[in-house]
Amino acid sequence: MADYAAHDEEIRAAGAGVVVVSVDSPNKSAALRHNLRLPFMILSDTGKQVIKDWGIYNPREKGGIALPSVFILDRDRTVLYASVDSTFARIPTADIVRILQSPGEAPSAARKRYFPRLVGIIRAVRNSFRRGGR
Repeated sequence: MADYAAHDEEIRAAGAGVVVVSVDSPNKSAALRHNLRLPFMILSDTGKQVIKDWGIYNPREKGGIALPSVFILDRDRTVLYASVDSTFARIPTADIVRILQSPGEAPSAARKRYFPRLVGIIRAVRNSFRRGGR
């Protein structure tokens, strides 16, 4: 999400905007938005209905969350581009910006592999212990 915040001006200049859908409570989403200084909304889907309807529900992680995904919709809410990814391989935000800046062209982008740094692994293990090690 922080990467999308960093590209927010380019995304808006292309006539688009970002909206995040999260299974977290509104309070938790608001805190995350504040902490990361995100310039876009985080919508709460605590019932997990939207992520199930869109086919991006991942029941195996953290009691059920959304798979990392990007959907580009036009003004009529037609899906122009979709990428359902994984934690370790996803479309870079710069490629999403390029797709937005090239309307009418066939969108294409290659997934980039993301490998967690040691600090990220330590943080994940620490958070797992704090939350009961799901």
